[in-house]
Amino acid sequence: MFKFKKLKKGEIIMVFGHVLFGTIAVIGVLLLEVGFYREFNRLNMIQKLGIFLTIFGLIATTALGVFVAGNFLAGSVIAAIGVVLLGVLVRPVFGTEKTK
Repeated sequence: MFKFKKLKKGEIIMVFGHVLFGTIAVIGVLLLEVGFYREFNRLNMIQKLGIFLTIFGLIATTALGVFVAGNFLAGSVIAAIGVVLLGVLVRPVFGTEKTK
């Protein structure tokens, strides 16, 4: 279906860099999610929007890239994971926390 051309050295470096830094960005977003899991509702609106838009932007970019590459199922799974991550982050945290 697709014919792939042989990549030049510079193109290989670009693809490798894209994959490497994309993976680092995904790990960073997941750590951001975990780090603010309990404190998200205590942040001000600017902080909440910054975190929300960072996670949304990365997940949307990843899902769009997969959709454009032609894999609808994988793109749908990535989009669903993103919706779940954002839902878990912004939902109110129930229960009382112990304070000193």
